[in-house]
Amino acid sequence: MLPRMSVTASTATAGSTSLRQLLADRASAAEITRTLDALSPEERVEAALAVTGKWVGRLYEAMEGSPLSSLDELAPPAETGVIIYEGRNSLPLFSRFQKRFTRMGSSIVGYNHQTMSFVTGPGYFVVKPPSGTAPAPEELYFDYTEPPPGEPAGWPAYKPNTAGFSRAVYADMKDYMRRVARGVIVGKAYKKGIDQGAYFSLSRAV
Repeated sequence: MLPRMSVTASTATAGSTSLRQLLADRASAAEITRTLDALSPEERVEAALAVTGKWVGRLYEAMEGSPLSSLDELAPPAETGVIIYEGRNSLPLFSRFQKRFTRMGSSIVGYNHQTMSFVTGPGYFVVKPPSGTAPAPEELYFDYTEPPPGEPAGWPAYKPNTAGFSRAVYADMKDYMRRVARGVIVGKAYKKGIDQGAYFSLSRAV
């Protein structure tokens, strides 16, 4: 199960309303970033999680041209252990999840922590810097086609993304990420370079 966050209903409503309204008003990337950065860390997380369905895709589109995410911002080198991001995808069901990251030497690895993991597998991936090639040459990405350099202690057993039902979910996939605000990023999934029309946000209280 996913751990619950301790945030008041009024806080969640205030943050989510402002972000949803900004997207409806087609606010600029800079305005969205300024608004979220002015919130408390917990409010930013709640604002991101409250954006659901098609609005997650709208958020990704709105952040085109925003300052780039960096590997060090995603997983600061000084932080040891597991870094947990709260996730919300654009699907109508099973939209809540976490992506958990850790550094292994010079690599950043991650997996998907969610209620259907017993079916889909953990979905291990390696975080990569921008590739300079299509479909998103300037965006860092999560590469599900590359096995991790190892299996972090305490994490689920590694399962290839080409095995079993994992193949339908994670095989040939790369998620391209755009920065939204401090501790908030938004991504879009591609398989073999083909847009999957699937989006998700990640946020952590920093």
